[in-house]
Amino acid sequence: MLLAIGPSLPSDDDALLAELRRVVGEVDPIPEPVQIAARAAIEWRTLDAELAALVHDSAVDAADALLVRGAAVGPRVVTFAAPELTIEVQAEVVDDTGSLCLVGQLVPPQAADVTVRHGAELIAVRADERGRFAVRGVAPGPVSLRCRLDAAPGASRLVETAWLSV
Repeated sequence: MLLAIGPSLPSDDDALLAELRRVVGEVDPIPEPVQIAARAAIEWRTLDAELAALVHDSAVDAADALLVRGAAVGPRVVTFAAPELTIEVQAEVVDDTGSLCLVGQLVPPQAADVTVRHGAELIAVRADERGRFAVRGVAPGPVSLRCRLDAAPGASRLVETAWLSV
């Protein structure tokens, strides 16, 4: 004996689900940082990003000076360069756990979604119109940044830094 299977959802259920989505969207909207993080997680799967190469690392460039002056003092400063974009980042230990704070600047200054990938985690922040951003709670180890630069609609640019151990 064969049983007939009815339609998956009657049209009344579709209308009810649409109304529930609308109400939940008004009452408890998805926070902007969560939306940025969700987009960033999906974008990590793409291969169309431009690569920004490491052009300066204070930990390496200061190695010769350490032979003369002694122990290093201050935060680590790194600079990445891509065509028509420079990403400057300062990494500094901020607490006893070794957690890092990354403070960055996009040159030329511009707004962007910036995502820091470290380990299996992503931290998404927004760079302001002056290109400034800060990320707290970054664990020491390999780090990479991805910047989705604001531009004309449909013409945004994606730039990703090389991996660097901080």
